[in-house]
Amino acid sequence: MLRRVLIITALIASPAFGQEDDRGYLTAFLEDSLSDAGRVVTVTGFEGALSSRATIQSLTIADDVGVWLTINDVTLDWSRSSLLSGALVVSELSAGEIIIDRAPDTGDGGLPSPEASGFSLPELPVSVEIGKIAADRIVLGPTVLGQAVEGSLQASMTLADGNGQANVDLIRQDAGGSGEIILDASYSNATSDLVIDLRATEAAGGLVVALLGIPGAPAAEATLVGQGPLTDFVADLRLATDGEERLAGKVTVAAVQDGAYQLRADVAGNLAPMLLPEHVDFFGTDVALALDATRSASGSVRVDDILLQARTIRLSGSAQIAADGLPEALNLTGTLVDPDGKPVLLPFGDVPTWVTQADFNLSTARSESLDWTATATVLGLDRTEISIDRLALNGSGRIGRTPAGNSLGGTLNLIAAGLKPTDPALAAALGPELTGGLKLGHMEGSGAVTIRDIVVTGAGYSATGGLQVEGLEDAFRTSGRLKITSADIERFSLLVGRPLGGQAMIAVDGSYGGLTGEIDAEMSVTGQDLRLGIAQLDGVLAGPSRLTASILRDESGTELRGLDLVAGPLTASASGRLASDGSDLRGTVDLSDLRPLGPGYGGAVSLAATFTGTPEAGVISLDGSGQSLRIGLAEADRLLAGQSTLTAALRMKDGALLVDAARIASPQLTADLTAEISGTTRRLTLSGRLANLGLIIPDLQGPLTLDGSATQGTGGYAVDLGLRGPGQIDARVDGRIAGDFGSADLDIAGSGRAGLANLFISPRAVDGTVRYDLALRGPFRLSSLTGRLTLADGRITDPGLGVALVDVAAMADIAGGRAQIAATSRLSTGGQLRVDGPVSLAPPFDADLSVSLQDLRLYNPELFDTRIGGSLTVDGPLAGGALIAGNLTLGETELQVPASGFSTAEALLDIRHRNEPQAVRATRDRAGLLGDAGAGGGAAGGPAYRLDLTISAPNRIFIRGRGIDAELGGEIRLTGTTAAVVPSGAFDLVRGRLDILGKRLVLDRATLALEGSFVSQILVSASSANDGIISYVTVEGPADSPTVTFSSSPDLPQEEVLSQLLFGRGLQNISPLQAVQLANAVATLAGRGGLGIVNRLRSGFGLDDLDLTTAEDGSTALRAGKYLSENVYTELEVGQGGKTRLNLNLDLRKGVTLKGRVGDDGETGIGIFVERDY
Repeated sequence: MLRRVLIITALIASPAFGQEDDRGYLTAFLEDSLSDAGRVVTVTGFEGALSSRATIQSLTIADDVGVWLTINDVTLDWSRSSLLSGALVVSELSAGEIIIDRAPDTGDGGLPSPEASGFSLPELPVSVEIGKIAADRIVLGPTVLGQAVEGSLQASMTLADGNGQANVDLIRQDAGGSGEIILDASYSNATSDLVIDLRATEAAGGLVVALLGIPGAPAAEATLVGQGPLTDFVADLRLATDGEERLAGKVTVAAVQDGAYQLRADVAGNLAPMLLPEHVDFFGTDVALALDATRSASGSVRVDDILLQARTIRLSGSAQIAADGLPEALNLTGTLVDPDGKPVLLPFGDVPTWVTQADFNLSTARSESLDWTATATVLGLDRTEISIDRLALNGSGRIGRTPAGNSLGGTLNLIAAGLKPTDPALAAALGPELTGGLKLGHMEGSGAVTIRDIVVTGAGYSATGGLQVEGLEDAFRTSGRLKITSADIERFSLLVGRPLGGQAMIAVDGSYGGLTGEIDAEMSVTGQDLRLGIAQLDGVLAGPSRLTASILRDESGTELRGLDLVAGPLTASASGRLASDGSDLRGTVDLSDLRPLGPGYGGAVSLAATFTGTPEAGVISLDGSGQSLRIGLAEADRLLAGQSTLTAALRMKDGALLVDAARIASPQLTADLTAEISGTTRRLTLSGRLANLGLIIPDLQGPLTLDGSATQGTGGYAVDLGLRGPGQIDARVDGRIAGDFGSADLDIAGSGRAGLANLFISPRAVDGTVRYDLALRGPFRLSSLTGRLTLADGRITDPGLGVALVDVAAMADIAGGRAQIAATSRLSTGGQLRVDGPVSLAPPFDADLSVSLQDLRLYNPELFDTRIGGSLTVDGPLAGGALIAGNLTLGETELQVPASGFSTAEALLDIRHRNEPQAVRATRDRAGLLGDAGAGGGAAGGPAYRLDLTISAPNRIFIRGRGIDAELGGEIRLTGTTAAVVPSGAFDLVRGRLDILGKRLVLDRATLALEGSFVSQILVSASSANDGIISYVTVEGPADSPTVTFSSSPDLPQEEVLSQLLFGRGLQNISPLQAVQLANAVATLAGRGGLGIVNRLRSGFGLDDLDLTTAEDGSTALRAGKYLSENVYTELEVGQGGKTRLNLNLDLRKGVTLKGRVGDDGETGIGIFVERDY
């Protein structure tokens, strides 16, 4: 009231203030009062403020994007004296031009304000009455209604001596099409005559048909014309397009007995030409609306009949409503179904929705109060994102009058069956069925709706609670308690994109202002064995965990009254206040034991932090400490041993984070950062010291120091950093970095030890002298880097490979995001290799490398010894998928079938380590013996590469062991990938024998092949015939653990076959000594007989072949063979009685061999032998 009096007094007071003074004051008053956050109102040319006719040259309203509304040439003709009676009477309010460029920007996309908005109904200082409104030109931008619109408005209203008249004429005037809305209406108290003449027309392609999406955008016309006294009033309603009537009917009002009035409406037509083709089936060609209602003199309303009908929908019913608005009888029924039984497409919504059938019923029955029941059923609901077989909503309750006021109450129950979301993640979360229920109540005058006993249940989860929703005067404040529980949150894994697990319960108790945004709430989250798909965090959350929070949000800001988390060894808390003009937050985190984070972790850590101010000007402090920290990397663990501390002082300035001071300290490592400000210059000084680099690289004992500065000026930062340490470590970085850290101009030069990288590549290791001379020019991207990087006297090891690269000399020329590599190295077991070609520095690291191998020796003392030569290419992404292709040639290769049935490594005892020293564990980790899934062991896992390799060896592949002495040759091609090798080809028999108890069997077949892995598969077979029995012995399987089988023709038991094979007689006819020999033969072939004397002699003499043979006549001979070169093989035979013969084989090409022989008796022979496989 006081505000009203002050404004009225100011407006009607004598113009003593003067026109210029009041103009400036009122202009400022209007702009300040109408403007707000995100809205700026500007008034230009305000004149005549204290006269009865005021004008404004221009008024604009702008948001954060710019001006969206402009009103030019505003005229206000008003009565000052009417303010004395508390009314604002305006004779004319007109504008020469109104321009709306676009809809205003609400700014809803940003973060919510910490303050609630507050709510109140507008309270005007005076009532307002306007007689005339006019706008000569109205302009709407194309984004407002979908097309540019220009028009004019003329309106007037007269109310005098009990007679009223209103006229409105809104005309579209632009080239987009003509359109007009004309209203002429009048009413006389004396005669009760009412006249309504409303006509709206629009040319084809007009605004309304375009907004409604009417096909073809036809010309449209709508009229409502009626005249007569209210006791007998008739109005005609008509809707047409392109001159064709689409909808027509009458609305009548007539007086009936006892002062009652009857309202009837009957409208029908064919809307199909106005509908989209897909909606025609819903409405059909006949739409009808009928209403028959009577209002009594007392104010009660009786609806005798209401009917809405189209092709697929029918709604009908009746009602009786008392004068106080309380229903006394209701009967409303609706159905939705296609006559042909097809699903019905609903004609609304942005997403197509199909329904097979829907039914609705609401009815009442009179008892002491009015009892109501309602049912709604939907079958076959189908949308793009979900389909539901059946939805059913049932309810019942009472409507009644009480001394306190009218009341409404009831119970609702919901069943949703056959839930089938198209999103698999949502389907897994929801489950196939959902049920729910609640009870609601409302008492007239209370302004609140109470919702209690809320229950929603799904497969493995549920929600319960109760709510109370206040009315408009209380800003629709909602208060209550809700609780959500899930027996296993794994069902939500796909929804959040990570594996989840464990039990969880969420409880919320508080209130929320729907219009104000005010919050006063308590929340708790309780878990049991929670898993969030983060290994380290899952270990902490094992067992019980609990998170609680208390929040208050009002117009002054958001207060975090408390936030507390307890989970195993982890405790965290936070509190404080958030406000636009300044916040004050504090928090702590304590992890008393890091071991639950995973293998290798240990120690304890704590951190405390505070924040005061705003994001534009805030202060942050950090204080932390750690005790005996371990993270599973031996080098890092040594650096973190003992007491570690962290302190930092930071500032927020215009949204950027600035460091004033920071310090990290431990017994082994210290680092300090300080800032100094002088005028506009900010200088950061950095220093650090590692007490002994030998903690990381044992060969480099001594301190490692870092010092330098970064000076901030108007153009960015001038950087000068240096790193020095033992082993000629000397690095320098100097240049400039842009102020936005988007680019730089830096020189990076120096030398050091490659072993510094071991922190990041463990258990792999690298060493050697590194030198670099690099430049970074431009954005912080590898494409901006140029220069050269070299490694000398290098050594690279990987425990999973069993060999090391030594004497590595590598050079990389870097430019354009690629490195041109040239590298040579020796293998620790012998041989050399060379790598040349470009590699991209960015993932997936595309490469085009050529690799040359020279006499590389690969061996396993228990399995093989070979030398490899050839060339390879590596083409494609090194991160996985590159093609490894080329040709490899095997030199002399010996594949040893193990004398034992198990390898040395497998023979080791299953040792369990107790109180294992850290150094021992680190060694086992490097060797890949810990078995941790996440351990970086050698060649295990890793990316897969495509293969196209050919491995050739014409001969000199020897298989020896368990009595086998065979030479093979051939070619194998490897395709597929390194994860799934697809081999073809094999190494086949050149010559060979099987020695069992002095009996030598010439091999019939010997093959070495690969079958899906790099472990060789061998097949060796020999036979012997005796007394019509052909006996076979076969050694077959992986080279490191083959199996032996015996067979015969005709078929005999294996022990009988072996007896025939060795002694030429049945098992029942052998002597005890022969039985022992038989057992020894089985032991030899099974892998428990050792190498044998002949093999030991052959190895001692350096021969490729040594054999003692027995002919059919019982004579014996000694044969010794040796390769003189890759394709020349010589063999000397010394027979019984001193007879000798020299054999010489020359392999001309694959399958063609020149053979010659000469004996001590002068006998000679020569021939060409051609072999071909069929």
